[in-house]
Amino acid sequence: MQRYYYRAQVQQELREREEVEKELGVVKGWIQDTRGLLLSPTADLDSLLQELETAHGEVISRRQSVERITELQQSKYQELQAGLPSELSMQLAEVALALGSAEDQVTSLSYTIPTKLKTIALKLDDKSGDLEEAKEETKAICEECEYCGRTLGELGVAVQEFGEQNPLLCKQLGDAVTKLMEVQRHTAQQIQDKSNRLKKQAERQMEDYQSMKTFILSWIEKAECMVSGNIIWSLASQLQEQIRAHQALLRECRGLHGDLEAMLEREGQLGEVLQTDRWGQQVRNLSRRTEELQQMARTRLLSLQDAAKDMLRLEAEVKSFHAAVDQVQVTLASPDLNRLSLREQLTQRQRVLVEMEGFKQQVASVQQCQSALRLPEEAVASLPICRAAQTLQQEASQLQHTTIQQCNILQVEGNSCITNDFINQTRIITI
Repeated sequence: MQRYYYRAQVQQELREREEVEKELGVVKGWIQDTRGLLLSPTADLDSLLQELETAHGEVISRRQSVERITELQQSKYQELQAGLPSELSMQLAEVALALGSAEDQVTSLSYTIPTKLKTIALKLDDKSGDLEEAKEETKAICEECEYCGRTLGELGVAVQEFGEQNPLLCKQLGDAVTKLMEVQRHTAQQIQDKSNRLKKQAERQMEDYQSMKTFILSWIEKAECMVSGNIIWSLASQLQEQIRAHQALLRECRGLHGDLEAMLEREGQLGEVLQTDRWGQQVRNLSRRTEELQQMARTRLLSLQDAAKDMLRLEAEVKSFHAAVDQVQVTLASPDLNRLSLREQLTQRQRVLVEMEGFKQQVASVQQCQSALRLPEEAVASLPICRAAQTLQQEASQLQHTTIQQCNILQVEGNSCITNDFINQTRIITI
């Protein structure tokens, strides 16, 4: 009976031992099966991090399972007042050590380096609106990336040492480190590329952008000053000066459209490394303002050109009228006229009266030119040329009246045979 009981215990022990070895085999098989877990060809950091987190969870679960098996076996043999079999103890220790080391390595890979590299990648995508600030930020993430590279180098050495005792997990951990090193090198290259663009291309592009912006702002300031000022409605010569100023302003703006397009191009180029969202709106505002000012300057230029043409015609008519009046005054005031006989003086003055009949047409031409002036109504009345024309008409009218009176006196004094009908038929120029 005792022999039968002992045999049953041995068989039970063998079955339990077999179950333990089976579970340990499952763990070992999992370790073997996950050799290629981290051998994914993708270099995507998010995918790698997800794989490592999954592996970490599996390692913890397997390690807890082995710890539970160990506790159960130790409790069982303590109740039997016997020691844990050396073969089983060695297997449990070997698996526990492998899983413990794997957990440490995977934890380091899962949370330290990938997290830092991911943070660096996010910072690399961040863009500053200031060039110097962007340079400082790039320098800082470059230092962080270099730290990750040094840490990965140290981790690679640790994995090699770990591989001497735990060859099962050495390859997958080594491959994970290699992949992270590739990610780190790729990130470092991106940082270096960005740094080079900031130091070389961006500086030149920023200089070009600011230079064009300064020129456009200077033109806008000059244009605003010009178009906001009142036009000086005066002689044609003074109008021509204002015309030339407006023409010069419009000539300067011919290249503005090209500069604005170049600014948008620079904004697109700088947008690769700097935050330039507001720059595009700034360029659009400058473009809209320059177009408004150009249109205002063109409108003023047309008004000035029209006024100058009209003023030239008026000045020519007034000049011609003035010359005619001066000629009559010179003729009537000539000493030679007073030395003639009364009859001859009368004849000369009557001839002058006939010539003064042309004053009427000249006055009409002057008035027509005044009416045709394309100027503000309030400006016409204050024009010196218009006041001069008014004075000239008064002088011509007075001169005609005086000449008629002189003719009447000469007729009486000289008992002229010329009838008074000739005098009466002469029409007086009215204003």
